[in-house]
Amino acid sequence: MTAPINAFTGSRIRLRELREDDLTDLVTWWQDPDVMVTQTAGPFHPRPAEPIAEQFRTWNRNSGTDAGLTIVSRSEGEVLGHVALFGADAHNRTATFAIIIGPPHQGRGYGDETTRLMVRYGFAELGLHRIQLAVAGFNERAIHTYAKAGFVEEGRDREAVFRAGKWHDQVRMGILEHEWWAANQP
Repeated sequence: MTAPINAFTGSRIRLRELREDDLTDLVTWWQDPDVMVTQTAGPFHPRPAEPIAEQFRTWNRNSGTDAGLTIVSRSEGEVLGHVALFGADAHNRTATFAIIIGPPHQGRGYGDETTRLMVRYGFAELGLHRIQLAVAGFNERAIHTYAKAGFVEEGRDREAVFRAGKWHDQVRMGILEHEWWAANQP
């Protein structure tokens, strides 16, 4: 008999519950203009730290099939970011994926590993059928990461995101359970 796979551990990262001391980094990154500009929802503007911290606490209540987790390095336990599956629809078994990797840790493959790990968790542990996301069309690095994890572009909301005086597409992507299982069989 083989040992069960740890749903929360990858080769370089581990996903764990939110801790109060994680909020310092997470809030700082969320307030970073280079991070804020990649969010597709509404206009972005500076927000005080406490409402952002409460937002993270809410995302991390981890009830039902909603899951919000802190991303940490396995080697040092350093906070790298945050990942979530939220808005799970029990009837249709669908959830939305969201991730933030702190600017000091971007470009090192942590987003790739976290995305793959969280998608596996969604299908193999939570029993989801579909995981979806929306990303600003100018965020090519994120689109590439999601495609490498198996997400496919399902459509574009043309000129749906207004940033820096210009309109950008919002890209809708998704992955289905059977697609993930087919690509991840030994």
